[in-house]
Amino acid sequence: MLIANMKSAKVVSIEDVGNDNIVAKKLAAINPNFKSTPTIIARDLTIEGEIVSAGLIEIEGRIKGTIRGNSVILRENGFVEGNIIAESLSVRGTFDGQIRAKNIDISSKAKVTGEIIYGSLSVEDGACIDGSFKKIS
Repeated sequence: MLIANMKSAKVVSIEDVGNDNIVAKKLAAINPNFKSTPTIIARDLTIEGEIVSAGLIEIEGRIKGTIRGNSVILRENGFVEGNIIAESLSVRGTFDGQIRAKNIDISSKAKVTGEIIYGSLSVEDGACIDGSFKKIS
């Protein structure tokens, strides 16, 4: 089953983010028939563990663990405790942990605590951020 294959494969490392499309290429290599369909974590859903996707992940629920994907949106009601590794990340909800992404957009309603490692960063007035920042070279 595909899930078992993802667990055993070394798919994406933190060092991969920042290299053009390497995350999507490695994730697509797991399943060559992959078609990008958005993954939505609903408001009433809580997940503990690891989420890996080559497509868009939208989070309205609660996640404790690691999220690896091409594009991640943490919606206003969403909460993540752990790590997010992505090419593109939009934070509108609450995050506690480490973010590593090529492009990060933090909205005015976001609450972010932790370490933010970025290529490009945009923060709207009103965002609540308590953490450290490091630019990917």
